[in-house]
Amino acid sequence: MLVQVSAGSRMNPKRSIASAASPGAGRVSPCFALILAISAALSLAAGGCSRATGNPAGFIQVDIETSPTSLDPRFATDAVSSRIDELVFDSLVRLNTRGEFVGDLADRIERPSPTEIVFHLRPGVRFSDGRPLTARDVKYTYDSVLDPASLSAKRAGLEELKSIAAPDNLTVVMTTRRPYAPALEMALLGIVPAGTPARAARALEAPPGTGPFRLLQFVRDEKVVLGRNPYRPAQASEIAGIVFKIVPDFTVRALEMAEGTCDLAENNIQPDLLGYLRARPGLKILKSPGTTYRYIAINFRDPRLRDVRVRRAIAYAIDRQAIVKFLLRGTARVASGMLSPENWAYDGDVKTYPYNPAKARELLEEAGYPASRDGMRKLHFVYKTTPEGSALAETLQAMLRRVGIRLSIRTNEWATFYSDIQRGNFDLTSMEWVGINDPHQYYLVFDSKMTPPRGLNRGDYSNPEMDKLVEAGDAALDMDQRRRIYARVQQLAAEDLPYISLWWKDNVVVMKRGLEGFTPYPNGSLISLATLKLDSGPEEASR
Repeated sequence: MLVQVSAGSRMNPKRSIASAASPGAGRVSPCFALILAISAALSLAAGGCSRATGNPAGFIQVDIETSPTSLDPRFATDAVSSRIDELVFDSLVRLNTRGEFVGDLADRIERPSPTEIVFHLRPGVRFSDGRPLTARDVKYTYDSVLDPASLSAKRAGLEELKSIAAPDNLTVVMTTRRPYAPALEMALLGIVPAGTPARAARALEAPPGTGPFRLLQFVRDEKVVLGRNPYRPAQASEIAGIVFKIVPDFTVRALEMAEGTCDLAENNIQPDLLGYLRARPGLKILKSPGTTYRYIAINFRDPRLRDVRVRRAIAYAIDRQAIVKFLLRGTARVASGMLSPENWAYDGDVKTYPYNPAKARELLEEAGYPASRDGMRKLHFVYKTTPEGSALAETLQAMLRRVGIRLSIRTNEWATFYSDIQRGNFDLTSMEWVGINDPHQYYLVFDSKMTPPRGLNRGDYSNPEMDKLVEAGDAALDMDQRRRIYARVQQLAAEDLPYISLWWKDNVVVMKRGLEGFTPYPNGSLISLATLKLDSGPEEASR
């Protein structure tokens, strides 16, 4: 499931790249201050490793940043909701660790014509309340999303679905409006029982699902508790349930990992603190390549930014390697484009923009923006962000200043920020795409017809060649043909710069050594919590 976030580094925003490398005499770095605070807190904790969490036996605690917005898969669009929902609800297909579509509820998949997909359901599947799953439940789930009265944001993702039919209890037939290569993306929707009311606003409830867990309790801004689905077999050694504890503060999350009250945290620990936690004997850290894509979005309504020389100058002025090294502590890879190397359509043979301020100045001169005596030019842009993105914003501000570009930073809370971005009220901003599975994403963000509210082309980018390519990519059913089309899409995006690529974020999991069987997914999925096993050694048994 594709979600959009704006997640900046949570380092002290006053800390520059230079000071990150060398804090200087007489200064206490933010990282060291945090470590001192955590160490002091641990010294006050009884034993320093207390497990007095109040969680049921056999349950683990996973710390998350925010409450889910909805535990109904028909309405969940944020990353936290999607991560939890996939543990409660199954879909017709799912993504494996290589980002490939494989059957989930579907035991077998056929494509008898360019516009038809037939899903044969696994027999014997039951919802957590005991009801058997049938094709009628699948049809109802999709029909309820398509119903305008439901106000589901996922309706837009089904616009190519012409019809869905249930000819018998174990067969589902999807028909698309045209030959549509990314049709299996539509089959990722979690399935609820037929007749389940569409109560988007009642986020504290969750319908029964066929997934490995069921909802036991949801206390907003406190916790979400999942227990095993009694109709889904599980091994005795696997965890009995999960307590997702909402912990907004990154220091508290690190403290809970260090003192042993939290069992696992994924992609939400301050990079500065990973070294400290790695040294804790009871913890281990798993780092693997991720697909979350960070980029700078550009507003093409501004005639200055429509000049490709200005966009390329900005790209050359940014020292991505330094940002990854010092702000992110090496927990990312410099990106060449939207698709990471783990994606089947990835093509790395594209134009890149290594840090080169001299080249940036040369391009700006060519574009008609000469430097004044103080080195600055008549180029002043507004960069919009959230409080979490302030460190990155100030770093970019300093780097662009070196080539003569002034950057004013406007910081707002998420709702205001996102509203501005959707309305095109920005010059530059930085956001992330989480969960890119299919290169169809290029159509959503770069096709000239996909400006909001229809699509995600918030910068009003328009290039007839790009339109032709991304539309051809959606219609091509042959994988080799699609791969060739998207190779050219990636080359054109790198040359034309509708986005300035920054990095692909690694998946970083901090977890207790007593847990086994967790498999990191490139898209950050937590689905392998379903097969997580508790260590039955003496230390765990004594708790």
